Amino acid sequence: MIDRMKMRNKCAALRFVFRLLTLAVGVSVLGGYALINTTMAEGAEKKYEGLKIRWATQPSQTQAAIAEELGYFKEEFEADGVAVELRIFASGPPIIEAFAAGELDFGQVGNQPAIQAIANGIKIDIIAAYMTSDGSSSGLVARNDSGIKTLSDIRGRKVAYTVGTVAHQLLLKLLQSENLTENDLQLISLRLGDIPAALESGSIDAAVTWEPYLTSILEKGNSHLVVNGTGFPNSSSIIIGKKTFLEQYPELVVRLLKVLDRSEKWSRQHIDESVRLLSKRTGVAESAYRASFRAIDFSLYLDEQRVNALADTAEFLFEQGTIRERLNLKDFIDTSSLEKAGITK
Repeated sequence: MIDRMKMRNKCAALRFVFRLLTLAVGVSVLGGYALINTTMAEGAEKKYEGLKIRWATQPSQTQAAIAEELGYFKEEFEADGVAVELRIFASGPPIIEAFAAGELDFGQVGNQPAIQAIANGIKIDIIAAYMTSDGSSSGLVARNDSGIKTLSDIRGRKVAYTVGTVAHQLLLKLLQSENLTENDLQLISLRLGDIPAALESGSIDAAVTWEPYLTSILEKGNSHLVVNGTGFPNSSSIIIGKKTFLEQYPELVVRLLKVLDRSEKWSRQHIDESVRLLSKRTGVAESAYRASFRAIDFSLYLDEQRVNALADTAEFLFEQGTIRERLNLKDFIDTSSLEKAGITK
């Protein structure tokens, strides 16, 4: 009888020890799981903490400016410790210089600066459009007293342009349409912001420029529009990204494009308010921005038509000798982020 009681007590003790061991193991596992989760969470925070996205824009561009004004970037990224820093440039070529110096992650530029950058080996990809026009948003303007009434009248005259920009490309196409070359003009390369003053002073006879500067010049009353780019194939100005950033943070690229798409849709539905915000931000007249909204499609998508138009531009620049080697531009166009963001025509 006593032996049976001892056996029962021993079994009970063993069961108690087993339960303690089971509890200890469970606590250890849960503690380890919590530690793993905490470590993963800390890792997720450290992944972006302090990251600054360096974004180049120009006064003629709307999406990033509106997104900043409305707080969209902050709303999307602040919780992740990410900041989007907008840097304003007068035109595309200085943006490309900043890319070459490693100072930018993204930029909004005309197709010509981007194509020349790729041809020169700068490690960027084209990831979206930001501005597409039928050509009416850029044009050749001439002083009223210059005697230039038609395109053929520019032979031998002083014509200003900003080298490496969409205005440069339009100039080449205009000359080609008249069987003229750059050697038939007195070409003067000026910074975009210096063209209005040069026209007013009479140091140039004509210039090629784009919105909103085109309307600003015409509203001064001392110059007139000779011809715009209507009739030439549509082509998009584009968003470019540094390859290393695109590879390291593909999920952030998708989120950035979603923010810009949201901004574009808002501005399209609130043109008057957008015009006021942009004019206050840059000092460019509201009427000039209103002209931009009339002439330009600010949607981001890159469909086959837009991609083919960009490829045609690369071929045109090769034929003109602007780039030395023929490019297969489609190798440098990556629409995967647009697709993941659900941005289509």
